[in-house]
Amino acid sequence: MPTSFTMLRRRVTARALHAVAAGLTAATLIAFSLPASAAQITIRTELYDRAAKLKRLFPPRSLAGTDGAKAEDSNAFTALDAVSAERFGETSPAVLRIEGEIVKGDAEKVRKALEDWSHYPLIVSFDSPGGVFAEAFRIAEALRYDIEGQDPRIAGLIVFAGDECLSACAIAFAASVDRVHPETDTRFVERGGKLGFHMPYIPEGTDTSGTGAQEMLGLGYDVAAEMVALLQDSANPPELLLRMLRHRTASSFYVLNGDLETWRMGFTPVALPETVAPIGPSGLDTAAIGLLCNLHLRAGPFRMSGAEDEFTNFQPFLSEGASSADLPLLTQLLSSGKNSFDITGGWFSCQVRVDDTAKIGIAIWRGNAGCEDAAVREPGEFCAAPATGVDTVSNFFLAEAYSCRNDAVLPGTFNDESSPKIKRDVYLRDAPGRSGQVVTTLSAGSEVAVTGCRVTADDQGVWYAVSRPGAEGWVSARFVGGHAESFAYRGERFAIDPPADGEGAN
Repeated sequence: MPTSFTMLRRRVTARALHAVAAGLTAATLIAFSLPASAAQITIRTELYDRAAKLKRLFPPRSLAGTDGAKAEDSNAFTALDAVSAERFGETSPAVLRIEGEIVKGDAEKVRKALEDWSHYPLIVSFDSPGGVFAEAFRIAEALRYDIEGQDPRIAGLIVFAGDECLSACAIAFAASVDRVHPETDTRFVERGGKLGFHMPYIPEGTDTSGTGAQEMLGLGYDVAAEMVALLQDSANPPELLLRMLRHRTASSFYVLNGDLETWRMGFTPVALPETVAPIGPSGLDTAAIGLLCNLHLRAGPFRMSGAEDEFTNFQPFLSEGASSADLPLLTQLLSSGKNSFDITGGWFSCQVRVDDTAKIGIAIWRGNAGCEDAAVREPGEFCAAPATGVDTVSNFFLAEAYSCRNDAVLPGTFNDESSPKIKRDVYLRDAPGRSGQVVTTLSAGSEVAVTGCRVTADDQGVWYAVSRPGAEGWVSARFVGGHAESFAYRGERFAIDPPADGEGAN
């Protein structure tokens, strides 16, 4: 019987993690033999603007967010900027580039580069196949010394699109986390970048006798202890270690590419600014908001018990014979003059807010305090409420709620029992986006086949490619109902061992 992430997580207590660390050492060593040349450490001023302008795809990940506390600043509405635009005293900002295999002495070169204050601030870029794990620890220590200081010079760490940071490099990247300022969010992976983890291993034919065996044992403890520290500080979830443990050879990696999986593992996916945009309220109904809240909770950083996972659901309750087409639109709720609404979910609450520019934000916090005055508090109940701090919803976040990734609809989004139908009358266009020419009108209730999808920078954010007899084209995903995937249970949707039928696989 498959073991879900929820079941596994219950077993990974702090004591169990230390036991795992001890058990790892029997099969650990450096992942690469020593290369002929060291990594190249360079200052690249021409790369800074590219890095500084990248936008976040999902809400901020930070060490402060795992308990699900309600935002202290009720007026907060986070931006999509990855790197803070407030850089007082900026002087020739640059990217500190770490390229090539990591060998002994590279950490000292990084320290020397950080001592040169002619460039402020710095963003550190990694492009390395790995190398010596012990030196990777020292690189992380050098970077963290700056990041955790009172006047940090490093504004972020980045794996650019087209670059890769594997093995020992991935450990250096992950370990360079700010534990002193938990509200910061600085480990970025651009869409198309490659962050790859595996456990250190013993190459075939290695003599494990004598002092070499002791060195291997010590290195194994060091690697495992560093990962356990990240988990205990909530910088990354226990699932990261569980997935790493499955990759124990030179060519096997658990790879993060700057998508939802990257966010789930505690890092921050980013993309070019022209591709990332906030979404607007037009056509968004309470079912879509329920999807966003469920996804935020299940893929986000929040610690949950099995009961909390099982009995929290922000999807609106549908009475017998009703469908999602009968649910109210957000624009209808806004017509009341209110712009912030709580949604009941069970163990957690969610809020959706719309600001003066029609930008949408959501927030999740622990406790079922939403809609306390409502006569009926079914899951997914909406009510006007005082504003709380929220995170801007991007088009990529909405795309994941609609199970759209890399121009394809993920398996399990629809099935034979829950097939796609048009919710409300909608224009069928010849291209994704409002600029597409109208082909025809699809009537509410029309059955369609969803053949693809596209993320766009307009107010709709996500478009489905649909077809039916005699017509094919594009419609806003907001007008298509029938989704089988509702992100109502973390233990299924994001299971390490997905169900045998393939549904719920990540």
